[in-house]
Amino acid sequence: MRQHHIGVREASSIGILFIITKIFLPFPRSMAELGGTAAWIIVLISALLSPLSWWGIRGVISNGRKGSSLITATEEILGPYLGNLINLAYFFFFFLITFIVLREFSEILATDILPRTPLNVTMLSLLIPISFVAFYGIETIGRISWFFIGLVLASIVVLLLGGLYTHTEPNALAPFWGTGKSRVFQMGLVKSSLFSELLVLGYLMPKMRKETEWARTAWWCLTISSFVFLCVMIVSLYVFPYPTLSRINTPLFEISRIINFGRWIQRVEVLFLVVWLLCTVIKLAIGLYCSSSTLAQILRLPTHQPLIFPLSILAFSLSLTPKSEMTAIAWDTELLRKYGAIISICLPILTWIVGEVRNRRRKT
Repeated sequence: MRQHHIGVREASSIGILFIITKIFLPFPRSMAELGGTAAWIIVLISALLSPLSWWGIRGVISNGRKGSSLITATEEILGPYLGNLINLAYFFFFFLITFIVLREFSEILATDILPRTPLNVTMLSLLIPISFVAFYGIETIGRISWFFIGLVLASIVVLLLGGLYTHTEPNALAPFWGTGKSRVFQMGLVKSSLFSELLVLGYLMPKMRKETEWARTAWWCLTISSFVFLCVMIVSLYVFPYPTLSRINTPLFEISRIINFGRWIQRVEVLFLVVWLLCTVIKLAIGLYCSSSTLAQILRLPTHQPLIFPLSILAFSLSLTPKSEMTAIAWDTELLRKYGAIISICLPILTWIVGEVRNRRRKT
C-alpha cells in the first residue's frame, strides 16, 4: 500500500468491519422479533438485495469525473443544489450511525461491564481514540482495519462454535417460515438496510490505485459480511431459541457468558469484549471520517481534519439525547434499519439513472 492509497485488503477490511459490527449490538434480537424462527431468511433476502447498493455507487462514480468520490460525482450529476441536498442526506446517515452506535455500545459497557462508571465518562473514553483515528484519515483506518480483521473474524468463529458446543436446541428453526411467509419477505425487503453501511465504498473507491480493484473489494465485503450475518443469526437461534432470543438485548454477549469448554475455560467474555471494543472503535472512526469528509466536500474544504473535533463534540451531545438504552435501540431499528435502504440503495441508483440519461443526451 503506497501513501495516500489503499489496497483491496485495506478497503475490504474497512467495509467488512463497518458492516458486521452491528452483530455485537441488538441486531439478532431485532431480527428475531420480526421473523421468529425465520429471522435468518430475512438476513438472506437482505444479502441478495445488497448488490444494488454497490451497483448504484459504482454507476454514480463512473458518471463523474475521473477521481471523483460519491459526493463530488453526485454534485456533478445533479448540480449544486439538488446534489448537495443528496450529499447532506449522506452526511446525516453516517453521523446518525456514529452517535447512535456510540450510545448503544456505551450502554452495554455501563450496564454489563462497568456499572459504577458514569455513562458520559464511558462515551468520552470511546470518543477520544475514535477522534484521533478519524483525524489521520482513511489510510490510517485502512491499516488498522487490516491489522485487526483476522482477530475479529477469528473471535466470531470461536464464539459461535463455543456457543453451539455449550448449548444447542434441536428444531430451533421450526416452523420454517416463522412469523409467516408474507411478513418474512416484506421484512426482508425493508431490512435490506442491514447492508446500508456499504455506502462507505463511495469514499474508498477514489482512494484505490486501480479501478479494476473496485469490484473485488465490493464482493469481498458483501460475501464475508453476508456469511457472518447468516452464521450469527442461525447460531443465535440454536443457542437461544425464539422467543427467548427476542428478549435478550445483546445475544452475542450472552453467548460469550455461557461458553464452557471444560473446568478450566469458563467466563471468557472479557477476552471477546476486548475484540468488540476494537471493532466498535474502528466502526465509529469510519463513521466520523465519512461524516467529516462529506461535510468538507460540500463546504469545499481542502481537508476533513478541521471538522473532526467539532463533529466529535456534537456526536457526544447528540448521543446523550435518547432518554434510555431502549430509546437508542428504537432509533437504530426504526430509523437506520427501516429507512437506511432509501439512502444507501435508492439515492445512488436514482443518481446513476440521471447521470446515464444526461450522458446519452450529450452524445445525441
